[in-house]
Parts: sequence; C-alpha cells; structure tokens
Amino acid sequence: MQLKDWVNTSLKTEKKALKVGIFSDRESFFFKEKVGIYLDTKWTSLYDIGPSRIDQPKDIFKMALKLGRALEERRLEFGIALLAGDCGAITVLLNKFKNVRAVFAADEEYIKSSRTRFDANVIVVKNKGVTIDTRNSEKEVSLFLETAFDEENRLILDFIAKTENINV
Repeated sequence: MQLKDWVNTSLKTEKKALKVGIFSDRESFFFKEKVGIYLDTKWTSLYDIGPSRIDQPKDIFKMALKLGRALEERRLEFGIALLAGDCGAITVLLNKFKNVRAVFAADEEYIKSSRTRFDANVIVVKNKGVTIDTRNSEKEVSLFLETAFDEENRLILDFIAKTENINV
C-alpha cells in the first residue's frame, strides 16, 4: 500500500484510510501538529500518540513503546516520530518490536531505499529547529509513505522476519 492509493476520497467506500501513528517530543509539538494537518489532507487515519498539548509532559520512550506495540499487533500500518533529540535511541527501541522496521530520515535516498528494500514502516525525523515551517519534513514523510516496497526484495524481508523469531 502507498499513500497515493488512498488520496482519492471517491473510493472511500471501497478502501480504508491508511493507518498512521504519530508522536513527538515536547520541542516538536507544533511540528507534529503541522505534519498531522498535512497528513489529514492525504486520506490517512492519523492516530496521535502524544503529546496532545504543548505543556503536557510525555515520556517519548513510553510513546515509542505504544507505537511499537500497535505496529507489532498490526493495528497501525506506519509510524512517524518527530523528535528534537534521542532519535537514535528511539529508532533502536522501535526496531526491537516484531514487524517493525524503523529508520532515521537521514536523506531522501536513504528514505526511498529503506522503503523499497526493507519495507520500513516507521520514520524517525529530527526536528532541526522547526516550529512553524514544516515543508521539508512534509516532503520526507510523503516520500516515505508514497514509496512502494519492491517485491524483488522479498528475500531480504523474509530473512529479517525469520531472524526476529530466533532467540539469542
């Protein structure tokens, strides 16, 4: 599934909206709200994991656990984490969940490659001081959601899935 498959709202009765979970740290609250508004225009069911107010203290690790569980149980299809810090730690934490393949949005080529080769389903975006203007991050999120998995890479994905079942 790709985001562009869901944009045509005339197909509302035939298709369900793409289920996307999103959360941010406190510093990225307005960043999350702006990206959320953008995604609402793209025929997604957006699940806001938090925070719901700028003054609401929320633990990003607990929010990551909530997102990871929802993806693991396939209640969500994609996840987005918008963070000012701890991007690496959150990416590693999310990758501990079965069926979760989280990547850090390093650059456009890496984002595309992570979707086509590994069917990544979570993107972690670093807030580089963004408060109001989110155009670049909207571009990263769109690129992530609109890039399709290339079935030629199914062997890689199957190997990763088998490895998840190995107890080390």
